[in-house]
Amino acid sequence: MNCTNHENVEASGMCTYCGKPFCKDCLVEVKGKMYCKNDLDKVFDEKESKNAAAAMPQINITNTSSNVNTNQNVNGGLPVSRKSKVTAIILCILLGWLGGHRFYVGKVGTGLLYLFTAGLFGVGVLIDLIMLLLGNFSDKFGYPLI
Repeated sequence: MNCTNHENVEASGMCTYCGKPFCKDCLVEVKGKMYCKNDLDKVFDEKESKNAAAAMPQINITNTSSNVNTNQNVNGGLPVSRKSKVTAIILCILLGWLGGHRFYVGKVGTGLLYLFTAGLFGVGVLIDLIMLLLGNFSDKFGYPLI
């Protein structure tokens, strides 16, 4: 096999960058690898651009908070709560005057209000029960219950 640049000279190696055969006069060894003189500039330009890219800070933002609801399989692709509507209805009926259903969906503030006012004197529990039955009740993030 002959050198790509010198057709009369036997090739002594292959360029690591382009893979073509070259004679010993056309090849340059860099860190144990052989490169032809034509591609030497390209190799260093690529290394410099990679080093410049590595020097630039890369920011990857991923939301891994366990408090954020990512269940989007129900409700037409919209996010829904991980809390059960049936469980909230049962808690509202049995422990509504203590705010049990409100504590269950994460609404601790209004749960405490219901606890100290007997479910807003029963009126709040009745309104919450109607909202639960109609499907208008949401958890602390504002997502509808499943």
